[in-house]
Order: sequence, then C-alpha cells, then structure tokens
Amino acid sequence: MFGMNVMAWNGGDLEKLEVLQNRIDNMSENTTKDSEQSSAVALEKSSKADSSLSDGKNSRSLLADPWYEFNEPAPEKIEGDLYYTPSYFLRTHSKNNNPADVQTQIWQCVFAPTHALGELITSDVVATCGGSSVCFIDVTTGHVLLKYNRSTKALASENLYALAWSTLDVVCDETIDPDESNGDMEKKKKKKLERGSVVAAGGGKSTVVLVDVEAGFCYHMFRTVTTKANAIICSLLFHPKKQSWLFCGHEDGHIEIWEVGKLYRPNYSKTECMSLMTLPAVSGDAYNLSYCQQLDLLLAGCDSALLVYEVDLDKVSRGERLCVTKVDLPTPSFDEKAANVVDSIVLVRDTVLAAKCALHARIYVMDVRRLMQNKLPITTLKNVDFHIKVGLDDVLSLEWSDTDNYYINMGADPRSCVLVCGDDKGSLWLYDLHAVINGDIASPITGAKALKNPLRPTAMLLWPNLDDPEVEKAGKLRLDSYDIVVDKCCISDGADHVVAVTSNNMVCIWRRGRPHPDN
Repeated sequence: MFGMNVMAWNGGDLEKLEVLQNRIDNMSENTTKDSEQSSAVALEKSSKADSSLSDGKNSRSLLADPWYEFNEPAPEKIEGDLYYTPSYFLRTHSKNNNPADVQTQIWQCVFAPTHALGELITSDVVATCGGSSVCFIDVTTGHVLLKYNRSTKALASENLYALAWSTLDVVCDETIDPDESNGDMEKKKKKKLERGSVVAAGGGKSTVVLVDVEAGFCYHMFRTVTTKANAIICSLLFHPKKQSWLFCGHEDGHIEIWEVGKLYRPNYSKTECMSLMTLPAVSGDAYNLSYCQQLDLLLAGCDSALLVYEVDLDKVSRGERLCVTKVDLPTPSFDEKAANVVDSIVLVRDTVLAAKCALHARIYVMDVRRLMQNKLPITTLKNVDFHIKVGLDDVLSLEWSDTDNYYINMGADPRSCVLVCGDDKGSLWLYDLHAVINGDIASPITGAKALKNPLRPTAMLLWPNLDDPEVEKAGKLRLDSYDIVVDKCCISDGADHVVAVTSNNMVCIWRRGRPHPDN
C-alpha cells in the first residue's frame, strides 16, 4: 500500500485566477438574450448532395474544417507491465478554497488533444471540472496552471458536470502605428488567422462556459435551454471535423448542436453562439457522447440504450433530421431483468467502442462497423429509424466491479489501447486491449467467436494510504471511511499518466513506472 500526502491547493500563487473570474457574473442576462436571438438564425444552405453512411476517409463534406485530417495513431504495445505509481493527489476544486472540503464532486477530466498543443498547453496538461470550477493541471509537476471559478457564491444547481476540449479559429486584431510620413492618423487593423485552444464546460441551468485557455480567460457564456430554469447539461463534445460545432447532451435525453464561432481576440466582442438543431430525446439522460470519425457517427450513452446518430454536416446545416439507431446492449446472465442504463461509453479506437451499463459488473467492447451492419428498420419507436439487439456473443466482455453506484466513467488511450475505469473504492481497473485490437486474441471485435469467460483486468491500482492533515485538523473522518467513487478516468497519449477524479474532491495522478528510490 502506498503512502503519500494530500495537497490542498488554495490558489494563492496563481496570477491569472482573478482574470479568469472577470465578466462571467455579468454575462448571464446578455448571453441568454443573445442565445434566443441567434437560435432563429439559419446557416446558409449547402448545395452538396446528401450522402449515405460511408468511410469518413473517402468522403468529405465541403463544410468540414479545411485543416481536418483523420490521423489516429497506429496501435503501439506497451513494453513491460502496467505498473503505476501515485504521483499527486490534489484537492483543487474546494468550495471557497476550503482545504478540508471533501463534499465537492469532480465529474470530468480530459487531457489536451493533440491539435490543441502549444507553448502553454503540452500533452502533460489535464483539465478537470467539478463544483463551480475548471482546473488545468500539469501532471508531471502537480502544478495548477490555471483555474476558472464560475462564481464564489455558486449554488449546487450551478455545478459543472461536462467538459470538452478543442481548438477554434482565431481572428486577432492588431493595431498598426500610424504612418507619420503621410500624416494619416487613422489606425489600421491587421487580422491574423490561427487556431486557439478552447475548453467548454457545462452543467446546471443548461449553462455552457467557454474558456480561452492560452489567454487564461473565460470569454463567453450561454444557455442551451432558455425555457427551463433547472435544465442540466450532462455531456459535451466538439465535432472533430467541424470544431466550432458543439454537441450538448441533456438530462432529458435531447442533444443540441451549437455553433460557437471563432475566437475574436483580444476583446471577444464579436463572439456569437447559435443553436443549429436539436436531436429529439429517445431516452432520458444523455450521459456520454463519443464520435466515430471514419463512419461519421455520434454515439450517445443514455438512460435506457446506446443511441447512434448518422451525422451529415450538410443535413445539420439545413436543419434536416438525422437517422437514429437504438442499440440494446446485452443483459448479464446473472440478472436477465437488469436495465440497460448506459452510464459510460468511450472509443478505445475510432471504431472500437467500450460501453458500460450500471449494475452489470461488465464492460462491453464491440466493433462499431460490425455493429452497424446488423441494424434493422423499426417503426414502433418514436424518433428511431433502426434497431440493433446485441447479445453476449456479439461483444468482448470485461470483468468489472459489482458496485451499485452509477456514473462511473471510463477513459481510453487509442495509441496503447489501454482502457481504464474506476470503482466505488477508489481503485482503478486497467485493461490492456492491444492483443484484442490487433487480433492476437480472437474475439467478436475481429469477427471471431465470443470468449468463454470475461477478460479480467490487466492491472488494478488500489487507493493509497493518504496522510491528510487538513481533514484531520477539521475533525473529519478519513477519506477511506466512506465510499470513494471514481467519477471519471483519462489516460495520456501513450499511457504514461492516468488521472482519476473522485466524489470526495480529489484529482488523483498516477505515473507509469516503479516508485523512485527517494520517495
């Protein structure tokens, strides 16, 4: 059992904290009005003909970002075992900077995507959200680089539950000195076009905040649902081929697509966000969203099913309905009446999906391309065009916890093919799926028969023995006296670091390798 100290961060040395808090409290009223007006604005129709489901590498919409290129890394087997050492356990989302806050839940974590890397943002930076704040942490040092706090007086109904990271086109106005030789005193403006790193966070009251990461500034806020005061955003995802489009999944099951525009630095005065279309609810709670780029499929893990939307950029721009497939995942043999609450999905590879149903004690891994070949038309379900019934023989089953807790979200690294999921004891279950992905282990993923028994985890990371003086000073019980629910895990590119966030306000950073002799 490892022993280490809990580090409670109070933001005392962070220079940009006050900058990040500017303007956000005064934006709610204005952005709500802007959202209502912009929802009525229609995008220019595209003349490109509709296309059926096809390989994304061979078909391209004129609306796709000109710089977009599908560049999934080739699978690389990790040398040696999956041994990780706890590096930093941080308490960074405390309400009112209370160092003994063990009530705030941290819901999401995501590493910076490859296309968002720059001088400030490296592949070692992870973003986390929980309570009313978003943090950016360097996993190699444990330093909090930036923190945005929505409000020091934020209520529980204003918590942030969802997080997405991408880049947007930057339009930057630079002032040029007047030309004194001709006496022209008018200042001219020169526009430079580049791309900037942007994080979107959403949650209570259907509010989305947009943070310009490189500038250290929360520059815009809008509401996706203006007709319901307590609507909640459960999930966010930027479209990988049109990165100014943001998918917003809600607790009632409907998904909205928003155009969030460009980064107009330095004053952001031209920022406009508009609703493009709404995908009607099929089942409640759109918990998770993923996007299969090669097949142009939006995958949604929902309250009673896995939903698959065939996304056509041109149809979205015209506001036309998208084709929807409802997927019923397997029922565990030990409980044939178990519900299919799909509370977590993640793509291990672009066409290899891992899905987890609450109370199933299993994680199901399947090939999306093979899955979609089995769809059948259906007319008895509202807002659904096709249906797929998946059995245990159609998936690779992974052994997982028998916890009765919901909303424990997985993470995966496409390069190493490592999948990770937490539990309610603070432990992390790691699965090295490289041999399954490349066919060394025959399974339904590669068209073979199902394995006789579920695959066991390759490694497990147990909750370490923490020395937590702030909690002890406050007279509170040790963290491990209660359930430690790991709400979300993520893995860095190449699986050098694993990050987990918990229900008791902890950001847990694990480094691959053996402990250093001095520690």
